[in-house]
Amino acid sequence: MEIVISIASKIGEYLVAPIGAEFGYLVNYHSNLESLKGEIKKLFEKKDRVQGLVNAAKRNGEVINPDVQSWLTNVNDYMIQTVSHFEDEINKKQRCMYRWSLSRKAYKITQHVLRLQNEGTFNDVAHPAPPREIWSTFKEGFKDFKSRMAIMNEVIEGLKKEEVRMIGICGMGGVGKTTMAKEIIKRLAELKLFDKVVMATVSQSPSTRMIQAEIADQIGLKFDVESDSGRAGRLHGRLVEIKRILIVLDDLWTELDFEAIGLPYGHAHQGCKILLTSRDMEVCNRMGSQQITEVPILTTEESWELFREMVGETFDDPDLRSIAKEVMNECGCLPIAIVTVGKALQKKGKHEWVDALKQLRNSLPENIPGLDAKVYSSIKWSYDRLDSDEARLCLLLCCLFEEDYDIPIEYLVRYGWGRGYFSSSVTLEEARNRVRSLVDKLQRRFLLLTSKVKDATKMHDVVRDVAISIASRDPHGFLIISHAEKNGWPNLATYHHCTTISLVRNLEIPAGLKCPPTVELLQMMDGSFSQGSMDIICNAMKELKVLALVCICSDFSLRVLKNLRTLCLDNSSLCGLSNDVIGDLENLEILSFRGCDSLHELPREIGRLKQLRLLDTTNCRFLGVIPHGIFSSLCRLEELYMLNSFNRWELATGGEDKRMASIAEVMSLSDHLKVLTIEIPSVIHLLPKDVILKSVPIRFNIHIFNIHMEHLRLNYHIELSCAFENKLAIGKGDARELMESQAVRLLLKKSEDLQLSAVDNLYVLTDLDQEGFQHLKYLHVSDFPNTEYLANGTSGTQHTLFPRIQTLFLCGMAQLKAICPNDQLSKSFFTNLRSLNLSFCENLKYVFSLSVARNLVQLQNLNIGQCVQMEEIVSKQRRKHEEAADMIAFHKLTNLRLWSLDNFVGFFQANKQYSNQEVTMPKDEHQSTGIFENAVLPSKCISWFQSLEEVTLIDMKHMDVLFDLKSDTVMDGQAVLPIFSQLRKLEIENCSFTHLWKNIASGFQGFQNLRYLKMFACFGLEYVFLHLIARELLNLDEVSILECPNMETIFRITEENEEEATKDMILFPKLNTFELVDLPRLTSLCPEGFTFLWSSTIDMFVIGCEKLKTLGAVIPQRNKLEKNIEKDSITHDFNTSPTRSSNWCPAGCGCTPYSRANAHRCIEILPRPINLEVTPTNLEGSNDNDNLENLQVSSCASLEVIFQVKGPRHEENIHSVEAFNELRTLGLHYLPSLTSIWETGTSQPMFTGGSFGNLKSLDVGHCNQLKYLFSSSIAKLLVSIEDIEVQNCEQIEEIVDAEEETDEIIALPKLNSLKLGNLSNLKYFCGEAYSLKLPSLVSLRVFNLQNFKIFAPKLIDTHSLLQVYIMSDPNRPYIMLEQPAEWMGDLNATVRNIYDTRYALI
Repeated sequence: MEIVISIASKIGEYLVAPIGAEFGYLVNYHSNLESLKGEIKKLFEKKDRVQGLVNAAKRNGEVINPDVQSWLTNVNDYMIQTVSHFEDEINKKQRCMYRWSLSRKAYKITQHVLRLQNEGTFNDVAHPAPPREIWSTFKEGFKDFKSRMAIMNEVIEGLKKEEVRMIGICGMGGVGKTTMAKEIIKRLAELKLFDKVVMATVSQSPSTRMIQAEIADQIGLKFDVESDSGRAGRLHGRLVEIKRILIVLDDLWTELDFEAIGLPYGHAHQGCKILLTSRDMEVCNRMGSQQITEVPILTTEESWELFREMVGETFDDPDLRSIAKEVMNECGCLPIAIVTVGKALQKKGKHEWVDALKQLRNSLPENIPGLDAKVYSSIKWSYDRLDSDEARLCLLLCCLFEEDYDIPIEYLVRYGWGRGYFSSSVTLEEARNRVRSLVDKLQRRFLLLTSKVKDATKMHDVVRDVAISIASRDPHGFLIISHAEKNGWPNLATYHHCTTISLVRNLEIPAGLKCPPTVELLQMMDGSFSQGSMDIICNAMKELKVLALVCICSDFSLRVLKNLRTLCLDNSSLCGLSNDVIGDLENLEILSFRGCDSLHELPREIGRLKQLRLLDTTNCRFLGVIPHGIFSSLCRLEELYMLNSFNRWELATGGEDKRMASIAEVMSLSDHLKVLTIEIPSVIHLLPKDVILKSVPIRFNIHIFNIHMEHLRLNYHIELSCAFENKLAIGKGDARELMESQAVRLLLKKSEDLQLSAVDNLYVLTDLDQEGFQHLKYLHVSDFPNTEYLANGTSGTQHTLFPRIQTLFLCGMAQLKAICPNDQLSKSFFTNLRSLNLSFCENLKYVFSLSVARNLVQLQNLNIGQCVQMEEIVSKQRRKHEEAADMIAFHKLTNLRLWSLDNFVGFFQANKQYSNQEVTMPKDEHQSTGIFENAVLPSKCISWFQSLEEVTLIDMKHMDVLFDLKSDTVMDGQAVLPIFSQLRKLEIENCSFTHLWKNIASGFQGFQNLRYLKMFACFGLEYVFLHLIARELLNLDEVSILECPNMETIFRITEENEEEATKDMILFPKLNTFELVDLPRLTSLCPEGFTFLWSSTIDMFVIGCEKLKTLGAVIPQRNKLEKNIEKDSITHDFNTSPTRSSNWCPAGCGCTPYSRANAHRCIEILPRPINLEVTPTNLEGSNDNDNLENLQVSSCASLEVIFQVKGPRHEENIHSVEAFNELRTLGLHYLPSLTSIWETGTSQPMFTGGSFGNLKSLDVGHCNQLKYLFSSSIAKLLVSIEDIEVQNCEQIEEIVDAEEETDEIIALPKLNSLKLGNLSNLKYFCGEAYSLKLPSLVSLRVFNLQNFKIFAPKLIDTHSLLQVYIMSDPNRPYIMLEQPAEWMGDLNATVRNIYDTRYALI
């Protein structure tokens, strides 16, 4: 009975519990709904906080973390798809009968919302963007003159040598050292010799912190310490983590303390190398440079060529030829002089040339260190020839800044205005436009240089030296002093003629420093004052008009400077500045506090500055108080800059007592305000009726967005740029509020750059401006939850919509359906659009209608991604107007990028699906089988892209074909015109293509300029090229094919086209870099019996190709072939077809099959199959175009031979071959079937002459079938070998294999480093048959050589400094250590001693 009761009790529990839970849903209906409402509110608050962090990070140039972006998307999607639907369901189901189900659903949604809340906690929302490679910022400027190329190659070769750690490039100022260093960096990037290259400019007065900062920026290092030693330690630690790094230190004038900077060198980091440039060879010597290369002036011929290029068409005037030569001679063959003079004489008449020559000859040389007299005269002449005093004064202002400084153009404006240089300019905006025009002119004359910093310029240090020399004389009276503490303070009071003084870098202004009273401009940068010293200076300089204290810390009083017009206190400490001082500067017109973190309150006395035209508080991040009434008092204010500073605007209106400045007060200045940059926390501040924008300023940059956390603004920095277009940024708002504000409506109407984020209740974007954004050039829209269309064609506006739009960025617009709901748009709609970036628009099925696509005549860049419903880019919209497609042409589209479009079927679908109708292809590859395929670029739109230069496809997993080349591209079976003739770069990643090219007609022409092809993780491809495509790629420079698991061959010839291929086949004559990685099914590059010419390839990498049998072969040059054809034209026809004759490689390259009857099946890489029966003399001189410098082969299980000359075994036809004479580096690893590197023997042609004569490094490892490294005949060719490393080859018995000859001397004259390890069967370097000479060997490293008893029986010569090292600790065999072996008098005795004692051998 008890058992029954117990069972019944349990049953009751199991029944009652779920019944109770279900009943609870009904009882808790209201509480569940309220709970859901509360949690959703919390989720929105958290989302807003995260979005604020994201927006701030984006403005700071950071990359948003994927988990953060995914969480924001998930929240948006869930709110829209689930919560909004549930809200509708509640409104529809009000009756009690639905409460149980609604309560239950509310509870489950609440649980999901709580999970989203928990997932929305992030330590960081973004991470810094990786630094750009330094070489990518360099402009073209290097001239490949013969003298320069030889020097540059010498430096690059030196950097390749392991023992060379530091190289110096020396030469006089202006000879082109920096330009050459930059070109070397660019070429090293192509060679991939270093993992990282960094560059820092040192200059005449080196700053340790500046050098540290430059290098740190390039490696992405942020200093978290301020002490010099701490920064050095952090930099050193980061640099040693980079395995191979080159540090370029430009413009050294004296020795540097590497330890103080934090640069690793020597034993501290074996992979670190240093490249120096200096005017002084002794500096390089004292720094310890092992190789110093001097850059001379140009030769006369090179100078003439450069001068001709600079002068342009004027040079061809016969009347000027003789005088031009004399002018060029006066330039002293110095590049900078030739360039500056040549540019100045462009399009000038004879009288100006005559005058130029006279003045060049009469200019007096100056005593400037390292500056040639002719250089001075040429630059001085260019200065004198400037067409206005304004231009000359602008140039002289630039020399006030330190060497290699990025000079803000705005400083030139503000200094020049204060000095009265621009008397013809009525407003500051006019002066700014004038200065920018002058800077452009000076840059064109090469007196100034372009800067990587926006709105800045630079001055070459040689030009600066000349400018300082000119400026120091009357009437200018400039005095520029840097590092006065180190160089000694001059007595400034003795400079009676001085009008301008600039004191820069690490200043400690001493007390009692006397200054001349004539000074009108004083600039001090980076320093501090002794107590009272600034007051003394000000009292002495009462005529001062411009005072710039930049990055200065001091107590000072300025009230005596009644004539001051410009006061710049940028980035200075203002703790000692009393508020009443500013008000006494009654003539002040420009006042800048930019970047002053110590400015907490704007002095009320600023309101007394009735002449003030410009006020700048940009980046004053802690400015929290601006008293009411200041702005309304500034009756002449033209420009107000306040981004990233004050944003606590007063909301009070009318007669209320206002304690803080309000937006209404600023807007009251709008009738005379020309430039306005300001930050407003929300649109609410623009809603009051007294906020009236009387007229839009000439230029504005206004940000309206909520920043939820004050600390976000601390990392938000605005650069000193005043050359912006009208910009309005709005984040987090409601469209209805925007439209209520008269000021916002007017700003929207006049904006040229518009950024909108998270604006609710906006369904059509053009509703914000009924006139259709007539001035807009750049539009950035993100995270709009409601917007369905960009424009509404039925809005009735008489204006063309977006007539000036150039850049359009749309992201995160979940409800976007189309650009426009219909085709009722003006024919000029989007006619100026140049760039479109569109992503994360989940409901968008197409981008352009046919009518819109017709307007895109200026489109250059198209980037579409992560639009899951996207089917096509251009759509017919189910309309039957096929002829409209024929009117489309993207004439200027150069860049196409498509990524993660899961439902994509093609760029344009004339029919929803299509079946390829083959033109000439055989059935096994291309003939129609009735199976429909998707092509990214279908045949109907192939002709639209004649200017396309770059195509990138990523994660396009449902596409079959990339290029469908049928129909419109052919007529009567023949191609009518070349297609994709401008395409240069093709990148494909993680795509499912089965063919890249399909339906290729006989006689096809196209892709002639393709230079770069990269394929990664293309799972469906079995081959890359058909021969009809491959023969077109005459300019292909770099090919990378990685991780394509089904790739069987690179090049395929169909049976139907085999005959054509044998007649005419030219393959990749300009291929520079060839990379094959992880292609497990790859067996060859081409069909059996065909050969390739790889004569131009410099770098070749073959890794993880386990079944590879051959890479191709080199055949003789064209002129050799033609002679042999005449002798035996019956066996082979080598002539090209009439229509293709021009396509034979102009450099002697070609590709042809060798006789199938004589085809060898030996598994090999880079053989030279030569059919001696057909061309008995074809081996002679066939190497003229060999360019291969670096060959790396790894993890190819089937390879047996690397280098082989193939031919029949007829002794009378044996010839020698000269080949691979440019090869410098050879690396072979993990090749288990490799039996020979060089296959030689009496039955085969021999490598002779200069073959392998430049090979410097040979590295072989894990090749267990090798029994020797090379034969004695090959050893004789290795005259340049410097480094040999052989490890983990179990069968190897000797390095040099004995051939039939005996008693010969084997010499490796340049071998300096030899490393042998884990070679259990190695007996000796070479046997008794030869005498061995190693005159340069200084380092021998050995480990784990059980049978290595003697180095060589007949060793007759080694270097006197030879050192033998033993590697591996017998007690810790897995830890590689190095220690010198005991020297026993000679190398053989030393090796014997190691073996006998078994020291350090395992």
